[in-house]
Amino acid sequence: MPTIEVNYEDLQMLVGEHVPLDVLQDEGIMYAKGEVDEIEGEVLKLDMKDTNRPDHWSVEGVARELQGRYGHKKGVPTYDVKPSGLVVKVDRKLKCIRPYTVCAVVKNINISHEVLSQMIQLQEKVSMTFGRNRKEVAIGVYDLHKIKGPIEFTSVKPGGIRFVPLEFEKPMTPAEILKKHPKGLEHGHLLSGLKEYPIFIDSSGEVLSLPPIINSNHTGKVSYSTKDVFIECSGFDMKFLLPALNTIVAALADRGGEIRSVRVEYHDKVRHTPDMSPKKSSISVDYVNKVSGLKLSRGKICELLEEARYDAKPKGKSIGLLYPAYRQDIMHPRDVVEDIIISYGYNRIKPVAPKLHTIGSETEIEKFSSSVAEVMAGLGFQETLSYILTNKASLFGKMNLPEGDVAEIENIVSSNWSVFRNWLIPSNLEFLSKNKHREYPQQIFEVGDVVILEQKKETKTSDGRRMSASVCGLNIGYEYMASMLDALFSAFGMEYELVAAKHPTFIPGRAAEIRFSGKPVGIIGEIHPAVLNRWEIENPVVSFEIDLRRIMV
Repeated sequence: MPTIEVNYEDLQMLVGEHVPLDVLQDEGIMYAKGEVDEIEGEVLKLDMKDTNRPDHWSVEGVARELQGRYGHKKGVPTYDVKPSGLVVKVDRKLKCIRPYTVCAVVKNINISHEVLSQMIQLQEKVSMTFGRNRKEVAIGVYDLHKIKGPIEFTSVKPGGIRFVPLEFEKPMTPAEILKKHPKGLEHGHLLSGLKEYPIFIDSSGEVLSLPPIINSNHTGKVSYSTKDVFIECSGFDMKFLLPALNTIVAALADRGGEIRSVRVEYHDKVRHTPDMSPKKSSISVDYVNKVSGLKLSRGKICELLEEARYDAKPKGKSIGLLYPAYRQDIMHPRDVVEDIIISYGYNRIKPVAPKLHTIGSETEIEKFSSSVAEVMAGLGFQETLSYILTNKASLFGKMNLPEGDVAEIENIVSSNWSVFRNWLIPSNLEFLSKNKHREYPQQIFEVGDVVILEQKKETKTSDGRRMSASVCGLNIGYEYMASMLDALFSAFGMEYELVAAKHPTFIPGRAAEIRFSGKPVGIIGEIHPAVLNRWEIENPVVSFEIDLRRIMV
């Protein structure tokens, strides 16, 4: 969860009302889904709890939320957007490199120390957390007066151009930046394997940035003398890019900046960004009271929503809603109910004892899973925990497998989290790929759920409990992992057998099917080099995976 720093006096000024510090600590910051973690003089360190609300990750966003509760500004914030006349042309070469960008201009900003520090903080927090460490969203902010339009978003070869990167003095090629610049060393993996790198360049040949790595030192350095800025967000999915841009723009507009749109030209379409028009939704009064457990009148619900920065108008038994353009987290009516309850106050809700006379207990599969985890830890393996949501590339493409059918999310927020995993070894490899800088050998395991398609069930799916283990190191092979598998089964007094198997994820002749009571329950083998290359893992890996429900006795 992101931690941000805000100046108390600056926050008071933006809210427009005096809010005592103790009130902020006890309830105020909770309205913005955060807590006061530490106070150092006038600086408040806030622990923000919701990774789907990047609009809260700056003093402007927190103040905007508090205005509805303590100030005189309720309802949807309004933002006037006029054309800037600036054009950004997107080269079709970027389709397989970094295909999309959304842009904006904000004019007449009075950049003080607080404005600049908050802008940098918000830019970094959004790109690192919401933007998945710059993969989904990389943000650049530039001094508009140093740019000559139109701007081209195109690509160049690693040694095809030279410019001075931010905080450096000498020109460097993109390849040199990835090898020598601190940001290149940190984020260079995002461009790994590409024959050309994305770049923003203006009509005079001045480079703006090498996204998602670094801005140029000339156009990409915003100072106290800067009055007008150009903002771009680049990435792979508009569902991330648009709210990220709107979040940055809204924060600067709250500081008095004037928003101007940019014409972004693709080979097949044109976008004018940002679009700060409120989004529409509706909710039933009965649904609100059913989910919340409260008995709120229609008028009270509208009042609470306006405090949460919605526009709410009664329509029969429902309420028509408008909510801000920078919010992308409203995906279900329950999200609206959550905002109503936050405005109402969680601490005001009286707990009700459940009427079910039952005694809670641990299920057998949970007991068995805990025992398996204990044995694996005793064998020297480190337990990991990964998300059940993933993507088809991780489950199939990277694993040397043809794409198959899996349970998918219908309305996805990100293509990275679009399906439910149906096995665990890909999660192991993803973990190993992100920990290449750690000491080897690495021994990891995970006990976790998978989702399997099962047409005969009402839900068309069933949950499975699996355990997978992987070892990565120079001198690791099938025999070592087979001994670990043998130790695991021996710990439970179980007998099993291994039968040679062919599986595209594993090296031919180095894989076997695990059988228990004559039935297949898992697989073991050495991971194929092609799979390791796709995960960018440099050392050999051997893995096994077992269906725990099939061996539980």
